[in-house]
Amino acid sequence: MCKMIEGEDLTAEEAKKSFASIIREEKDSYFLTAFFAILSTKGETTEELYGLCQALSEFCPHLTVGIDPNVITDLSGTGGGKLKTINVSTAASFIVASAGFKVAKQAFPGITSPTGSADIFRTFGIDVFRITAKQIKECLINVGIVPYNVVFSLAKGLENIRNFGKLQFEKGLAFRTPMHLISNIFSPMEIKRRIYGMFTEKYLNTIGDLLQKLGYVKGMVFHGLDGLCEISNIGPTKIIEFDKIERKEYTVAPEDFGIKRANYKEIKAISPEQNVMDFLRILSGKEKAAKRDIVALNAAASLYVMERTKDIKEGILIAKDLIEKGKAWEKLENLISLIGEPKKLEYWKEKAGV
Repeated sequence: MCKMIEGEDLTAEEAKKSFASIIREEKDSYFLTAFFAILSTKGETTEELYGLCQALSEFCPHLTVGIDPNVITDLSGTGGGKLKTINVSTAASFIVASAGFKVAKQAFPGITSPTGSADIFRTFGIDVFRITAKQIKECLINVGIVPYNVVFSLAKGLENIRNFGKLQFEKGLAFRTPMHLISNIFSPMEIKRRIYGMFTEKYLNTIGDLLQKLGYVKGMVFHGLDGLCEISNIGPTKIIEFDKIERKEYTVAPEDFGIKRANYKEIKAISPEQNVMDFLRILSGKEKAAKRDIVALNAAASLYVMERTKDIKEGILIAKDLIEKGKAWEKLENLISLIGEPKKLEYWKEKAGV
């Protein structure tokens, strides 16, 4: 830690060894708290974040699912945006799955917002903290989408990180850590293409570099400049796009995609109950306005990265068509039938009026 205190960056190997050593040897999480605090204050580099991902891989062995990694993706981002919205990436994931791709959706409970992805799934009887490696493979093959959590379910020996989470809240030590940046980037299975929404534009290039270093061949990292972790339909979005040949940075507006510019109130998260109902209304096709637009827009970005479409604008049309034809809703029903509780879906369908 002395090196970081002096303001010097760690190499990937130094970051990996430090992180892994603390996880294995220190149980009260105070060293981990100090490590995270110093690293965050200094500012994480690509090499340091890569080292942390490498350390996590020691605690979560590679997961073989028997699927071409070029058709597997994830739409999870950092969360923690300044503006609290409906569960955009969660709904968009079902659209992408209905387009024929395999979505391995990492999910966490809401911390700074009414509902995280894990909360939506729990509503329908799916506990992401209990999803097994066998279920992940089964869901991806038979349904095309699965929610799961690496740190709190699949990995072994990460009790110290779990203790750290408790310490943050019980002792009032909550602060932004490197885990906010990488928790949904590290994957136990091979993935080659993905989008990643972020709570800040500060680390867009850093995370873009990290994804390339981790072996991604095509991706987009973005931040809604009005405070969203998604490609925004209420204002401009800064995007870092890369593939194996080039990398570009640009800013887009809703109008660039033929999307009507909305206001924050139209997509704002109001309550956990309302978020669940909005989620169902979007996937069922009942919602036709701003909430559907932002979900379709972000699903379209994923379809573009997966090379299903030539651009995002075309992807929006495909996303909306998949909703209208009931394909996205079918994926939700199939997933809940396999690992959830269909009776709970029926209850919420009635509440949402779908």
